[in-house]
Amino acid sequence: MIDSGELELEPAIAGHFYRIPRFSARIVGIWPEMRRGSGPWYTHLLFVFAFLVVLVGAVGEVSYGCVDLDDLVVALEAFCPGTTKAVCVLKLWVFFRSSRQWAVLIQRLQSMLWAARREEGQRMLVALATTASRLSLLLLSSGTATNTAFNLQPLIMGLYRWLFELPGQIELPFNIILPAFAIQPSLFPVTYVLLTASGACTVFAFSFVDGFFLCSCLYICGVFRLLQQDIRRIFADLHGDSVDVFTEAMNAEVRQKLAHIVERHNAIIDLCTDLTRQFTVIVLMHFLSAAFVLCSTILDIMLSGAVADVLYDIEWYKCDARTRKMILMILRRSQRAKTIAVPFFTPSLAAFGSILSTTGSYITLLKTFL
Repeated sequence: MIDSGELELEPAIAGHFYRIPRFSARIVGIWPEMRRGSGPWYTHLLFVFAFLVVLVGAVGEVSYGCVDLDDLVVALEAFCPGTTKAVCVLKLWVFFRSSRQWAVLIQRLQSMLWAARREEGQRMLVALATTASRLSLLLLSSGTATNTAFNLQPLIMGLYRWLFELPGQIELPFNIILPAFAIQPSLFPVTYVLLTASGACTVFAFSFVDGFFLCSCLYICGVFRLLQQDIRRIFADLHGDSVDVFTEAMNAEVRQKLAHIVERHNAIIDLCTDLTRQFTVIVLMHFLSAAFVLCSTILDIMLSGAVADVLYDIEWYKCDARTRKMILMILRRSQRAKTIAVPFFTPSLAAFGSILSTTGSYITLLKTFL
């Protein structure tokens, strides 16, 4: 029987449970189901379409970057979205392959959240869920804005050339290697739309997976807080402030309620362990790809020493003393590599190698506890 301090059958958290990640996942057909065939028939078509267009984008863009390594700026423009899509291919496959396991995790977490029937507990959960939804929406909207910018830039440049009667050229939203027939005038609009869809599916894929992880962490935080509330309530219900020593009956009651607390605590810990195990590969690849994009993006900025080589190769010895002093000043300044400092470390190739080494050590260490 539900007392007056508890809520109705449908808890308030129900309307917020994975709201944004669920929306993104259903667009690309990977929202976890208990049985792989239990969802609508079109979800499989959505997944196949999303997986293929993202895979084509990842392979084509990374290949473009590898072919054009001589032009570092152009290569990076291909590598950055290409590596993001490559990681999204992994995320799509991991969630599709283990759809039932993910659905079981969602059901276990949902049962823990739904079990809290008191109004104060639900208010706390709704506050956490609202924060999770806002952060997930920020992730989705920022990704959508970035993808929109990629897709609109060629169209705007094409319109500019048409208005000013400038020579036209074929431009795609991403630097990518495609078969020759795909960029023929008759198929170019279709190719452009498919590449646009590739970027959109990438946004929905990472907004779902990353948003799912974010929401899960905040929901588990809420479950731990519910546990803390219940522990306080156990002793508050016994009027612990009014007695110096609990009686035998009071101790028996405390032990009985604490036994239930222990069971719930163990269930939460097991859920955290299973969630960590499922996300290990995804987090590792996401971290490595982000580190690669960061380090490769600033690589050309760090190569300031190339200016010193150019200065040394010129005929500086033909100049007078005043000119040579100016050249020497530039030479000395250019030998100090320019770096972009971020919190906790300075990005560099050496730092990237250290990240790879340390990450491998952490993964090995974590496996010993799982």
